[in-house]
Amino acid sequence: MPVRSRDIALSSLFGVVIFAQKALLPAPYDKVVSVLVQIVFLSLAFLMTGFPGPILTGFISGLLTASMRGGLALMTFSFALLYGVLVSSLNRLLAVAELGHVRLRRLVASTLASTLLVGVLSAAASAILGIIPYNPALFSMIIVAGAVQGVAGGLISGIAWEKYLRNLSSAS
Repeated sequence: MPVRSRDIALSSLFGVVIFAQKALLPAPYDKVVSVLVQIVFLSLAFLMTGFPGPILTGFISGLLTASMRGGLALMTFSFALLYGVLVSSLNRLLAVAELGHVRLRRLVASTLASTLLVGVLSAAASAILGIIPYNPALFSMIIVAGAVQGVAGGLISGIAWEKYLRNLSSAS
């Protein structure tokens, strides 16, 4: 299935929005909001453009965000791309879209799993590389925050799709 120019433009727009909100908030405060914004736009990219949407959105947001992260650029880009790949893969695996409609529970399960996997992997990589100290309380907070934001992101994107966006898109 070829990627259409509309899909590239939409994924690019979503990637720029993700980057913009990360650029506006200083670290570590950007993490509080950014995961929710990121999972909403990655999910909408899948619903509006199909399988390549979240991957392209993650690629673009990761590339832009990496440009402002200095020594952590490769790690920033890698995890943004991984997030997009996980969202695409799990959404396809769980068949979250059917005939233009969203199976909300499956979408929430996909966003929850994607967010938790990326959160735990990035925290573990940061601890292994010595970027952050290993702290069980910190890891617990990452898991709880990731779970809440993953569920909320799935609900927000699913409801937005069903109520407002479904009729704007030909992809499902």
